[in-house]
Amino acid sequence: MDMHRVIKGDTAVFGILGHPVSHSLSPVMHNAAFIERKINAIYVPFDIQKPGVWLKKSILEMGIRGLSVTIPHKSWAAKAADEKDKLSILCGAANTIIPIKNKLHAFNTDGPGALQALRHSGCILKRKRILLIGYGGSAAAVAHSLLLEGDPETLFISGRNKNKIKIFTQALKAGHRKSSSGILAWNSDMQTEKIDIIINTTPLGMTGHESALPLPESLVAGHQTVFDIVYTPMYTPLLKLAASRGAKTVSGYLMLLFQAALQFEKFTGAKAPVSLMEKELLAELRKRT
Repeated sequence: MDMHRVIKGDTAVFGILGHPVSHSLSPVMHNAAFIERKINAIYVPFDIQKPGVWLKKSILEMGIRGLSVTIPHKSWAAKAADEKDKLSILCGAANTIIPIKNKLHAFNTDGPGALQALRHSGCILKRKRILLIGYGGSAAAVAHSLLLEGDPETLFISGRNKNKIKIFTQALKAGHRKSSSGILAWNSDMQTEKIDIIINTTPLGMTGHESALPLPESLVAGHQTVFDIVYTPMYTPLLKLAASRGAKTVSGYLMLLFQAALQFEKFTGAKAPVSLMEKELLAELRKRT
């Protein structure tokens, strides 16, 4: 795609806030989408080490139209916002902030992006038994989204630290009292047949941790859908294992794609050109491998 454009005085400014952000893949997707939709806008990285009250004031006063937010500033974004969506409240974290009438509005598209990735791959979530590996920020966004709109039969939580699993599980139950009986810590005595969908939200398997699996091999079976939110490499050890056993696999880059598409639509009110954004994202990922 021809990325040439003319930046003028009325060009809308969007960007990504984090530290570091030089590696971010978001500018590639958003800038391509602006050009495709003929929107006079640009999306740039903002590397901010320590956000504070000054940053909120700057965002509101400088006329920035919207920001994606990445590590380590998602919790700051939720705290700084004057208004926030339900998922941002439940997670205590937001990945999208938009100034509206001198107020900062926060949204979380991470969880919905993950669910969209699963549905795009043909995965049905309703009344399924889901094993979620991890208890960090990404796990929270995915878990709360599943409970808000996925309607699983059971959501099992797994990880290496039993105390953190307990705390995370209790927090989920507190936020979803009607579904609390279906939120359980995974027990190693449970059978693989109890799992329909596996979702890994940990960094195990990513570049630098290629030899690590986030769960025992015995838990992966051919009847499952296996989703790894890690996207470098695109084909992680977990996905390779799942494919070898005949399971359906969902690559982590799809979560990155769909959370960005949802952001674009919140930023602009225009429909995201998802196919183009996917093409640009994959091209950039290939350059980096």
